[in-house]
Amino acid sequence: MVARVQMIEAAFAARQTAVEGDDDDHLDRLEKIILKHRPIGPEDAGMVLATALENLRYGGRSDELDVRAVERVIQWIESQDVAPLRLVG
Repeated sequence: MVARVQMIEAAFAARQTAVEGDDDDHLDRLEKIILKHRPIGPEDAGMVLATALENLRYGGRSDELDVRAVERVIQWIESQDVAPLRLVG
């Protein structure tokens, strides 16, 4: 599990430091790694949400990976045994 979080952290950091002119295919692969990730803790859930939000601000991905990523984060939150983290509805 630690290796999965480290992979997401590395992909997130690489996307954050990308500059104009970087290989779009490479950046898309990094984004897909993040958006397909099922969160196991608050840190990686935050990285998934930040990546999804960036996409959603610009109209979202055509493959809807950003929407499914948000759904997985919500599922993770709902699975936590901490009352303030559980959603109502």
